[in-house]
Amino acid sequence: MELLSTHVGADFDAFAAMLVARRFHPEARLFFPGSREGSLRRMIEARGIEIPELRQKDVDPAALTRLILCDIRQRDRIGVVASWLAANPGIEVWAYDHHPASPSDLAVAGGIVDPLAGSTSTLLAEELRRRGLAATAEEADLLLMGIYEDTGSLTYVTTSPRDLEAAAWLLEQGGDLAAIRGSVSRPLDPERLDVLHQMTQRLEMHRIRGHRVGIVEVELGRYVEELAPLVSRCLEIFELPLLFALFGEGDRVTLIARGTLEGFDLGETLKELGGGGGHATAASARFKETTLLEVRERLLEYLRQALPPAARARDLMVAPFYLIPAGTTVEEAKAGLNARRINAAPVEREGRVVGTVSRQILDAALQHGLGPRPVETVMSAELEWVDPDAPADEVRERMLSRHPRFVLVGDPAAGRPLGLVTRMQLLRHLHGQLADFEERIDRRAEQQRERREKVGKLMARRLPPNLTSRIETIEAVSRELEVPVYLVGGFVRDLLLERENRDLDLVVEGDGLAFAEVLAKAVGGRVRVHQAFLTAVVVDAEGFHVDVVTARSEFYRAPAALPEVQTSALRQDLFRRDFTINTLAIRLGPEPAPELIDYFGGRRDLKDKTLRVLHSLSFIDDPTRILRAVRLELRLGFRISPETLHLAQVALAEGVFDRLSGSRLRDELALLLDDPDLALRGLDRLAELGVLRALDPRIDLDGTARERFRAARAAHDWYRLEGISDPPVEAWRLLLMALAGDFAAADLARLADRLMLAGEDRRLLTGFPARLAAARATLREGLAPHRVAEILEPLSGEELLLLMAEGDEAVRLWVRRYLTDLRTLSLILRGADLLAAGIPPGPRIGEALRATLRARLDGRIGEGDELRYALAFLADEPAAVLREETV
Repeated sequence: MELLSTHVGADFDAFAAMLVARRFHPEARLFFPGSREGSLRRMIEARGIEIPELRQKDVDPAALTRLILCDIRQRDRIGVVASWLAANPGIEVWAYDHHPASPSDLAVAGGIVDPLAGSTSTLLAEELRRRGLAATAEEADLLLMGIYEDTGSLTYVTTSPRDLEAAAWLLEQGGDLAAIRGSVSRPLDPERLDVLHQMTQRLEMHRIRGHRVGIVEVELGRYVEELAPLVSRCLEIFELPLLFALFGEGDRVTLIARGTLEGFDLGETLKELGGGGGHATAASARFKETTLLEVRERLLEYLRQALPPAARARDLMVAPFYLIPAGTTVEEAKAGLNARRINAAPVEREGRVVGTVSRQILDAALQHGLGPRPVETVMSAELEWVDPDAPADEVRERMLSRHPRFVLVGDPAAGRPLGLVTRMQLLRHLHGQLADFEERIDRRAEQQRERREKVGKLMARRLPPNLTSRIETIEAVSRELEVPVYLVGGFVRDLLLERENRDLDLVVEGDGLAFAEVLAKAVGGRVRVHQAFLTAVVVDAEGFHVDVVTARSEFYRAPAALPEVQTSALRQDLFRRDFTINTLAIRLGPEPAPELIDYFGGRRDLKDKTLRVLHSLSFIDDPTRILRAVRLELRLGFRISPETLHLAQVALAEGVFDRLSGSRLRDELALLLDDPDLALRGLDRLAELGVLRALDPRIDLDGTARERFRAARAAHDWYRLEGISDPPVEAWRLLLMALAGDFAAADLARLADRLMLAGEDRRLLTGFPARLAAARATLREGLAPHRVAEILEPLSGEELLLLMAEGDEAVRLWVRRYLTDLRTLSLILRGADLLAAGIPPGPRIGEALRATLRARLDGRIGEGDELRYALAFLADEPAAVLREETV
């Protein structure tokens, strides 16, 4: 009897390999020695796959002649099958496996064992091709699932070209990537989201032999399936080279390791710790009758011994370097150091380094009148040497023990160093470690302190009752669904700054769209879903909007491009934001007490009134953040940090605005100009940063432009104070036109192109100078009011305010009168009144109404005279009407 089997806790790779291996071993029966992973079980159920498997009671070990193992050959990971092999030593063992060798491996007589493949499914696909066999559509799907799972969708460093070739062939065979994604990349359920949340909160950073190593302990109390994807997700969130996750499961501890570090094999590490194994970049182990603390201490002790040093002397050394010949005079040696701006150098004689000399020693020698003497007379003959492969820690010890200016790298017997490590080189290396480590520790400690704050009391004290009620509803839905929900963004920032902000933005760790649906029902409202962006807007019965998003991360395929989104944990969602002060969050549930979350030092920057980006490519990714920084700086009274200013300059030097779409640039510029109180100061700041010139080199905030801008703003202030709403005025259009008031027509067209203006926006910007010039030419003293109204009526609100701002007093008075009096005047008389008076229908009625309006505008008639004037006009007797009015 032949038996096909695999490891305990079968995954996609093992399952696919077993089902396809039946093609090569048609007489073999299937046997699973333990449970299958939850995601695999769900896939089998969803696809309705029939598995002709044997139960343990159906297997007679004595009758077994051959055992074919898939995705495993370790004796200690095949469960009861190992006891059958012990009871029947005559069983021939075959294996299809891509794992590296381990001490507990069984001796195999056949099959395919190849650690160079990224998955066992790859080996099975290759074998099908080698034998000239086609894969069924279902086999292609299953093998693709195995490949994608074990290679991290072809992204792990263990992925080989063969895996891509196998995947391509399986697609040709009918494999369905949509089905693969739906099975392998499922969203996290609430239980695993909670575990991931605990991991992000409890992660500890260790610096071991110069490497950042993450260790996290989570006490689960029981066995929980599918933890490995959470470890991979956590590794990505914190951008770690190595992560070790320990999960307490009652009397057992599961250790899952993920990461990539050259020269370090995770599979070998977990073998050494006992009972584990895997690949160089992914491994796991289970420990019985032990505690999390015990496993953690064993792990740390082993890592301190086994991790290779992060940097060696050869990595830190400077080469080539300046050598001073021993016969050089002290004066010449000092000149040589000064010319190269260095403080010390080795001294060589006949090709061998024989000493060192520093600038301070040379200065002292010169003071003693030793300038003409050879430098070897004042040099120090004490030299510190290290082997090129010496770890950075050893270099540091040499520096600390003897305080040399530098350490020579190479063989002292040869006397000719390969290079040297200076104090500055070592300091840079150590500072990089220390800054990275301490920054994370500080952030973690600060986050712990902030959690203890009474955020609930803060919200109760500062929020109005209607907003508090809505937040309480959100908390209730979070508890009902057992889904973590967070208030984020400007609301949290302004709450802590004691500024009013009623925009509720929620991030949901889980299915944000489903949460929005339930919330809409709870508030008796409706929901609008944007599936592509994983966002929704809930509108309650009173019209209040709540924005809901699924926790997501963004990536930019090119500088200045729009971001693409994918689901993530809260930390990644916050990391995609623009400035640290906008990364603050308040957890509303499912825990009963709200907690302030601060991963990136946002609270500290609020206190310091500082704007700081989250990473060095922030402005490269999204140049509009520079404009946003200026708006926030002015509105909040903050300052942009020096590092952030430097990054803005780097982005400008890279020409990022050249690649920015005009629509995005227009939107950000409009937001700045829409606040007239900040607009001019904002433009000044943009000019200071060099952004205005990057937007359009013709923009110049000279005295004339500034006066034109101020006058336009003053006109807008008057317009608002008067309560005028017709014609409507867009502040940003008005101020942009004022800014470009001296542009030539071609320059205005180019600016409109750059900002991708269309419709009315484009018509106004490109044509306003000509229209204003025409109005200006016809407006003069002595004009009848109705003539002024006819001249000004075609102009937009923005053009009227620009005309009013130009400084000509007569024009200004006419525009004021037009907006407050002439434009608002309307006739009581209607065409129906003239029809009722016996006037036949026709164009003369319209002419009479227009003539009557002109008379009203000019003050020649009053409201009660409209009908008489119109009838007289129609009878060609307006003069008679006027005579009657003067009597």
